[in-house]
Amino acid sequence: MSFAVVTSAICALGFAALFLFTLARGKPSREGRFVLAASAATASWAALTALGAAPGVAQPLETIQSLIWLALLERLLRPQAETGWSRSARSLAVVTGALAGIVALANDLMHVGGETLVWSQIVARAGMAIAGLLLVENLYRNIEPKRLWNVVPLCIGIGGFFAYGLFLYSTALLTGHVNPLFAEARPAATCLSAPFLALTLARNRDWRIDHHLSRSLVFHTFTLVVSGVFLLVVASLGLVLQQAGGAWGPAAQIVALFGSILVLALVLSSGGIKARINYLVSRNFFSLRYDYRIEWMNFIDILSAPGDGVELRQRVVHAVANIVDSPRGALWLVDEGVGFRPAAFFDLHLPPELVEPLSSAFIAGFRGGHWIQVLDGETNPAPWRAHRELWLAVPLVHSSRMIGFIVLAHPRAPLDLNWESFDLLRAIGRQAASYVCEESAAQQLADARRLEDYGKRFAFLGHDLKSIASQLRLIAVNVRRHGDDPAFRADAFRTVEQSAARMNALLLQLNARTAAAKPSRVVPADAARIVAEVANALAGAGAPIETRMPASAAPVAMSSEDLRSALTHIVSNAIEASPADAAVNVTGSLADGRLAIEVTDRGPGMDHGFIHDELFRPFRTTKAGGTGIGAYQTRELVRAAGGELDVISRPGAGTTMRIVLPLAREGAVPSAA
Repeated sequence: MSFAVVTSAICALGFAALFLFTLARGKPSREGRFVLAASAATASWAALTALGAAPGVAQPLETIQSLIWLALLERLLRPQAETGWSRSARSLAVVTGALAGIVALANDLMHVGGETLVWSQIVARAGMAIAGLLLVENLYRNIEPKRLWNVVPLCIGIGGFFAYGLFLYSTALLTGHVNPLFAEARPAATCLSAPFLALTLARNRDWRIDHHLSRSLVFHTFTLVVSGVFLLVVASLGLVLQQAGGAWGPAAQIVALFGSILVLALVLSSGGIKARINYLVSRNFFSLRYDYRIEWMNFIDILSAPGDGVELRQRVVHAVANIVDSPRGALWLVDEGVGFRPAAFFDLHLPPELVEPLSSAFIAGFRGGHWIQVLDGETNPAPWRAHRELWLAVPLVHSSRMIGFIVLAHPRAPLDLNWESFDLLRAIGRQAASYVCEESAAQQLADARRLEDYGKRFAFLGHDLKSIASQLRLIAVNVRRHGDDPAFRADAFRTVEQSAARMNALLLQLNARTAAAKPSRVVPADAARIVAEVANALAGAGAPIETRMPASAAPVAMSSEDLRSALTHIVSNAIEASPADAAVNVTGSLADGRLAIEVTDRGPGMDHGFIHDELFRPFRTTKAGGTGIGAYQTRELVRAAGGELDVISRPGAGTTMRIVLPLAREGAVPSAA
């Protein structure tokens, strides 16, 4: 028993089972009836083949099953709205298959019992296969994403059936006869479609598959129909070359086919040809030229794709140019008091020094941003009219103010602009203007934040200079009484050197990067040494200072200058708040890898409301001549080092300011300064 007989019998049984499975589901829907008819035709065709019937006897059944599958696909693609353009699109999608099927069936009936297929039968079957693949492709492309699960098995099953048919009959067109080996494998290949069709039935119990007819469907339908017709013509030409070319015929046939594939690939990859096809489809099959949902999604996709390394302004030009299929463009933005200057280019080169005055006739032609101008290259009043590639100028309007415009080069394919084109471009121009203004506002906000950070640093500098000036003033006051004391003079010189070093360090910090910049690395501070230096510098300023720091204290994760600035402010305030005979205590303690430094005074204390609402607010002060920045600066410095500043106080009981800092690990530590 031959392979063809066995596989044909299996195919007959498989589609008979599919027929029974469809009947067992109850009263079939219209789509189910198509499956019943196609299953019966396929099972009969396979049974005749298994029984050894001549190829010409079974061919009409093969044609009938192909027509039934085409009818089912047409039914699934049929749009709900029966408008004129939808009927035209549906007719375009099925006309090739219907005509090819009629021709094939007529030839089958005329050659019943024949052993071989004639040339017209081969061409007709190839045409049906192309039409079937075209409809399968359109069904897959245009189904709702949530319904793909229902349709994919159907597309695979029927698509495989037609794909094998195209392979079988296209090779027959090249060789002049059906390859016996390919024909023998046909029943087995057809049988493989049965499981996918059964799965489709199981997933679509009512066969109600949502779909919509889109411009993409019509575009691909038109393209595939033209491509299929082109390949059929080339195949026919190849058959003529084979028969008339003698010894050179087969080689000439292969060269012709290969050359046609190259030509077809070149045509389909051409942006200009695609643009012309799109324009032809939109103009002849749709009442509106643009699919606004698709255009808007493409516009948003281009603008929201920062990963390509192209700045926003260039993407704005690209997005607007894409609407009219323009390959190049430029963005001009207003420069107040001067005019409009080029700000971004999209594959277009214009002299960057060009300026379009605010009062020019060209700018007036926008009529406040309500008009789009078509440039003719001669009468255009703009000084850059010599650039003849420029074609269109689209205004950018934001909050009733024209902030700029976009000039575009001629499109890849000729385009007749109408009211719909102008309305869409005006709307897109407004949206593009909002993106440009949003980016400009974000840049201004970033500049304002940098300026704010610089101002905060300057305020910190002023407060630290005030502390240094107080120390120098204290030296000047005491020099009259202790100027002859060598120890005092040595201490005064050391204080002056430290003050000069601090002022230089503060000036360097003022020019440093903002806190958002990459952190620098500094040497950790020896807290015990800094406490001793601050206590020594402020000695004699009022209340005495008593210090008690742990002997084994490790360096803390804060720069020496920042810690000195914070302690100087806190100790100075404690001295001012304490009576002259009450000591200010500075103590340190270690716990859980952190160092706590407490500065305690015996002053009047503060209530909770003042601590919570007023103490750390910048530029709020209760002292005459104060800046109101010291407490805020101290807390910010401590927090930047990863620590905390706690305030423990109540009226009449004094105040304790506690700085809690993490101990430094090995090596340098990062600083926010």
